[in-house]
Amino acid sequence: MSNFVKSLSFIGLTIAMFMGTLDSTIVNIALPKIMTHFNASLANTSWVTTIYTLALAVFMITTSKIADRYGRKKIMLLGLLLFGGFSAACMMANSLTELIIFRFFQGIGGAIITPIVLPMMVVVFGQENMSKVASVVGAITALAAAGGPPIGGIILQNASWRWIFGINVPLTLISFVIVMIWIKESYDESLAGKIDILGTIFITLGLAGITFGLLEGREYGWHSSLILGSLFGGLAAIILFVLIEKKVTNPLLELDLFREKTLSASSFVYFLTGFALVSPLLILNYFLQNVLNYSALSAALIIIPVSLTITVAMPLGTKLFNRVGAVPVTFLGLLITAASLLCLSFIKTTTPRAVMVVFLIINGVGFGFSSVSLVASVKHLPENKNGIGSGIVNAARQIGTCLGAAILVTALDANINGAKTQIHRRADHIVNQQRLSPRVKTTAHKELKKMFASSNSAKLAGSKAQKQLRFALTAAAKSQEQLPEPAKNSDLHRLYQAESQINHAHKLIEHGSLQLTKSLAATGSGNPVLAQAAVLSQGLTQGNLKIVQGQAKLLTGIKLLAQKEAFKSVLNQVKQTKNDKIGQAFSQTYLLSALIILCLSPVALWTDRKKDKQ
Repeated sequence: MSNFVKSLSFIGLTIAMFMGTLDSTIVNIALPKIMTHFNASLANTSWVTTIYTLALAVFMITTSKIADRYGRKKIMLLGLLLFGGFSAACMMANSLTELIIFRFFQGIGGAIITPIVLPMMVVVFGQENMSKVASVVGAITALAAAGGPPIGGIILQNASWRWIFGINVPLTLISFVIVMIWIKESYDESLAGKIDILGTIFITLGLAGITFGLLEGREYGWHSSLILGSLFGGLAAIILFVLIEKKVTNPLLELDLFREKTLSASSFVYFLTGFALVSPLLILNYFLQNVLNYSALSAALIIIPVSLTITVAMPLGTKLFNRVGAVPVTFLGLLITAASLLCLSFIKTTTPRAVMVVFLIINGVGFGFSSVSLVASVKHLPENKNGIGSGIVNAARQIGTCLGAAILVTALDANINGAKTQIHRRADHIVNQQRLSPRVKTTAHKELKKMFASSNSAKLAGSKAQKQLRFALTAAAKSQEQLPEPAKNSDLHRLYQAESQINHAHKLIEHGSLQLTKSLAATGSGNPVLAQAAVLSQGLTQGNLKIVQGQAKLLTGIKLLAQKEAFKSVLNQVKQTKNDKIGQAFSQTYLLSALIILCLSPVALWTDRKKDKQ
């Protein structure tokens, strides 16, 4: 095979791998626009993402086996037709229901093309280059998974959400033509007989039940009969699948493959990389957009260093792998990943962007190194088993991502709900401590209760609720009823005291002038001089009355100004409390993910045991 054909084959297969993985994360950032376009709820719209991830996790192992049995090229072409055709259908969907259905079939296409790229590349470049090939495939997979939000943000900034799907169409055509013309057919020559239909049914039901339960547990409730039935039913189906595979002549999945500890351990490490990916791509993206109110593009540009770092870290990790084996590389990768998640736990609302980027670069290095587990997973397998091996390890990463979303997003929701309670309690205390009129205090407590009554944490994190609170307080503060004096020892309080004393002096003068006027009027009826003096005294009395009235308005104005400063202080303190408590909620979630990865990282010590024994 000429270098030209090899290069074309590499391009075609790379495009297929990139698209299949990219679409598992790129759509998340477009969900708000899709929700608005179809006037749908967030729960219903989220199925656009859920159904694709479900199809990937469920069908990867099955389609890998079918490709090994009937020909990888034929099945790849079928997968590309499904993926490209239903990408176009998604682009033109007229309803949310249509979009979800089309996404399911697009997901089946993605489940076909993603795992069989590795064995097809090994056929093109030879078994002797398997480590390099697996490294490239791993780098592309990691780059696509991490690059979804940034690429999606750029598309949404410049085009309609429909182009999230439409961009796949020309790329699929290029990949289809290259695979059809220049790539040769390949099989697993050891397979014979009929496909294990019963095993296929049970593994499909098992993976579907477990994946659905993990993805939708937050929506339906972890204690709901639907979710518990889905999880336990899926687990039961997997157990039945294992029992069936031990007895059938031509099993769908040769369980003996798992005796190769490298495949088992590497699949679990790849599972952990999928789990860890949730924090920077989903949790941090939520923090940037819903807490810091960044645009989708701004958030994407902050996250993109993860993707860029992976393109460097994965090849570097593979070189180290070839020299020292997978154990130190994958173990170090998981440790670095855990360290990066620990760093993310220190992020606050005031953290500079540059610091966030540094933490994400560290995460990219860890993700790139731990993704070397894909290389290790098939290293000791026979060449004809690379296809099913790739299907197993890629399915493990998808399930890891599902589990990560289930655990971490659930933990985040719980942390935010706890933070909301603390913020509400603290906000009420702040209002009570300030010198505000009863009307303003009542309004503040009412608006705070309304703000925190919603279970939607995004409403709390955003600025809309704060604007409503500010508007209500501003309107209430215009009332002049029962205004309190300014806080003691403040400049406004000293001004108020001085004006009060002046006002009191003018009232005394007014009272004296009034008495003088009455006296002069009583005694000077026949005396022109006294009569004139009475007139002048009356004018002085009226002037003092106007001064007293003006000073009363001035005192009221000082009270209003003091109250305005007080409720500004309330708003600032509530905002600061919100930022602190919500930041802590996210920090606790990052810390949880770091601890999980750290505690499970020793599994990497078994990723390449044969290498250690040599």
